[in-house]
Amino acid sequence: MKKPSLFFIYLTVFVNIIGFGMVFPLLPFYARHFQASEFTVGLLAGSFAIAQFILSPVWGRLSDRIGRKPIIAMGLLGLSLSFLLFGLASNLFLLFVGRILQGVFSAASISVAQAYVGDVTSKEERIKGMGNLGASLAAGFIFGPGIGGVLSTVNLSFPFFVASLLAAANFIFVMAFLPESLTKKAEKLMIKEGFFNIKHMYHGLKGELGSFFILTFLWSFALTNNEVGVPLFAEERLGLSAFTIGYFFSVQGLLSAFMQSVLIYKITRFLGEHKTAVLGISVMAVGLFLIPFAKSSAFLLIFMILMTIGSSMTRPTLASLVSKKTHEGQGTTMGIFASFESLGRVFGPILGGWLFSFFGFHSPFTISAILIFITLIFVVQIRGFFRG
Repeated sequence: MKKPSLFFIYLTVFVNIIGFGMVFPLLPFYARHFQASEFTVGLLAGSFAIAQFILSPVWGRLSDRIGRKPIIAMGLLGLSLSFLLFGLASNLFLLFVGRILQGVFSAASISVAQAYVGDVTSKEERIKGMGNLGASLAAGFIFGPGIGGVLSTVNLSFPFFVASLLAAANFIFVMAFLPESLTKKAEKLMIKEGFFNIKHMYHGLKGELGSFFILTFLWSFALTNNEVGVPLFAEERLGLSAFTIGYFFSVQGLLSAFMQSVLIYKITRFLGEHKTAVLGISVMAVGLFLIPFAKSSAFLLIFMILMTIGSSMTRPTLASLVSKKTHEGQGTTMGIFASFESLGRVFGPILGGWLFSFFGFHSPFTISAILIFITLIFVVQIRGFFRG
């Protein structure tokens, strides 16, 4: 494993998610300065995932043709400019433009970072590389919200300027120190196919990687239910403060980083990667199902930890399996992988918010968990996941 190059890849993902983590908890408050309704705030949050969903395969295809380093660098530079625009925005239109551009350029850095790991690791080392990448994601979620909260005491837009500077600094590091990982570039640039993402995803579902893409969607769907539903439930039913909820998410992030950087390799060595992925998504669904039954903050934290254990077993394992089994370019395949993840981030909060509004606080968790288990049975029994 080329540790010096992977260090900057992990740093790229870490900085990307720190920026996202800074923005996410402040987004509703910032948008309300522009008289945004709750529905508009939801659209603003969802626009990020929609942009990721559309553009991830495009960036992946570009990286297969022109290399990983230029796309990662372009993503970081674009992120820096989009955070700056967000902080300087004077109306809702510019907020939407900034948020959409954050999704566009975030798709470049994260999906291509996964392809980079696939390039420079052997099949035996792949799970370690993807686990460390997942740990970088988790670490960003640990520090991002806390940093954003502290910096917002200076000024509500100040965290976005700091996020812009972090991305710009990482851009400089990547340009100066990151070696190119792609040794054989694609002969043709089929960028047109990348834009028709639904068609490509449909063919991906029908192919041998279809089961992995379905589980990736379920993982992301469950995670965003947790991120959106837990604060609503904790405040409304348990009377917890924003500080306490933030602390619980920090505990989740710390545990996720430890699991993915230290334990995931040992777990997959013992169970195998296929069983680890199925067990992980099952444990996530159980934790999701139990959350609305929490009668105290202690039980809520326990159920959130259960979700985190499952989540930490799932994503890096699926990323490793997809990377190993692809017969196309790493960038193309990991771009599709990222699109299914983004699609889960679109539907998770939309369905969760709708269920919470119309059917009560139990429904986002219990109905989503049941849907996950039904789909999981389909993947294992009908799609033959363990034969994949």
